[in-house]
Amino acid sequence: MIARSIAIAAFAVNLVALPVHAGDASGLDPAAIGQCLASDEGGDCADAGMQACREYAETKYTGDEPDFVEKNCLDASHQAWEAKLTETYQALLDAEAGAGIEPQEILRQTEHAWIGFRDSLCEYRAEAATAREANGELARLECQRDEAARHWALLNARLEEIRE
Repeated sequence: MIARSIAIAAFAVNLVALPVHAGDASGLDPAAIGQCLASDEGGDCADAGMQACREYAETKYTGDEPDFVEKNCLDASHQAWEAKLTETYQALLDAEAGAGIEPQEILRQTEHAWIGFRDSLCEYRAEAATAREANGELARLECQRDEAARHWALLNARLEEIRE
């Protein structure tokens, strides 16, 4: 885990210039998620921005770790979804404030339970992938990203319901 963080940090520090589409040093533009969600296609936007990130990262990364580009982009995508999730969670907490303390407290408890569920699920997926001789770290990162996107959709639907 530490080695991955150091590698990602080194990758980010060694970048000289970011392309117009890059939202950060990874090459993933978080705006791609918003554009996907706003489009008529909507649907599953968990993968939004990943192809551009891969293409960008492949031009910048010169190391010999075969999965670095995918790990880099999955991690950046996960972080972008976590930021959206945090923003929506806070908005939902604020919206529930008018209903009193009970809904807010239940929402907090639900979020803590969801985090435990997500961590367990993603650990399972990593272990299952490793047992099948696949890359467990890629499976974990993809799971974390996908679960953050799914949970954002649930919280956002609730927030829209309250605002109606």
